[in-house]
Amino acid sequence: MGSKKFAVLHCADDSDYVKKLYGGYFGIFVRMLGEEGETWDVYKVAKEEFPEDNEIGEYDGFVITGSCSDAHGNDLWISKLVALLKKLDAMKKKVLGICFGHQVLSSHHFHFIQFSVSLKYIYGQLSLFSGVNVIYLYVWQWPLT
Repeated sequence: MGSKKFAVLHCADDSDYVKKLYGGYFGIFVRMLGEEGETWDVYKVAKEEFPEDNEIGEYDGFVITGSCSDAHGNDLWISKLVALLKKLDAMKKKVLGICFGHQVLSSHHFHFIQFSVSLKYIYGQLSLFSGVNVIYLYVWQWPLT
């Protein structure tokens, strides 16, 4: 079995702070999710840089980053991202959405199975397009009343 290959679908500009500290958001995701021997690429989808159709099959999975854009918006790059996600769905590729990425996935692809609110956490379980389950947890940064 060859090494795994993943792509980060970068949906925002890097802040100067994140560039200085981590080399950009791509560096954060690779440090957080990557394992030895894996290959990670980045596509700046908010700047209309997408993988070619013939490249998609090379990847074992994709990560969709956060963004200041509206996940329900009709910007051209968001429409192209949704079209790409439909292709990934048809290919049964693994996809992880972070913040904005999660919102795009949930508004276009996920079906909620379970949802509960407890204190300051929201816990739920989502069924991915291919039937794979993902567990997610939100932690708010402010107290709930």
